[in-house]
Amino acid sequence: MKYLLFWFGVLCSSSVYAETFHADAQYCLVCHGSNAQGNEAISAPNLAILPDWYLSSQIQAFQSGWRGHQTTDAYSKEMMAVAKSMSAEDVKRAIGFITGFQVSKTPETLTGDETHGKTLYQTCAACHGAAAEGNQAMGAPPLAGQYSWYLLRQLQAYRSGQRGAAENDSRGAMMKQIAATLQQDQDLNDLVAYINTLDIQKTNNPKTDIKK
Repeated sequence: MKYLLFWFGVLCSSSVYAETFHADAQYCLVCHGSNAQGNEAISAPNLAILPDWYLSSQIQAFQSGWRGHQTTDAYSKEMMAVAKSMSAEDVKRAIGFITGFQVSKTPETLTGDETHGKTLYQTCAACHGAAAEGNQAMGAPPLAGQYSWYLLRQLQAYRSGQRGAAENDSRGAMMKQIAATLQQDQDLNDLVAYINTLDIQKTNNPKTDIKK
């Protein structure tokens, strides 16, 4: 019941505060936290670590329905509704607003075999970089500094087909294939535990300083 009431409130806020959002982009902070650092309670990731090009690509993904189309993913459906209400100028304003926040490393909330995770990560490094710093040419976001619960949830979503199944989402389809090779839940834990040991690279967001 509390879950339903929460989403009713959020959806109402979407319409009531839409005008405010489009005016100054601060609506992003309702879910993603006062410093865009994320909020586990509503599955909102840390945006402060993400570069402008990735933020732009994901807003486009929500607008086109590549993300948020799954009926079982209530969190993404809310983000899709917000993205679809945004004009090109709104997107530009929101990204400029988010990338102005100081980058900070999220706390570790998951344990695993980091040595095994490092071995598993070698496949990921081809796209996400040796230090999980991300790679714009590959469309791969930085992973270092992201919440472990969010990384784990996204790997689970790719593995189950909740993400990466959209017809035109070629990069997502690639991630879906890779996640499918991680059959054991412990593999996911180990992989994320290793990523969590990596320091945020300043190249993730050159506009900000890194706060640990």
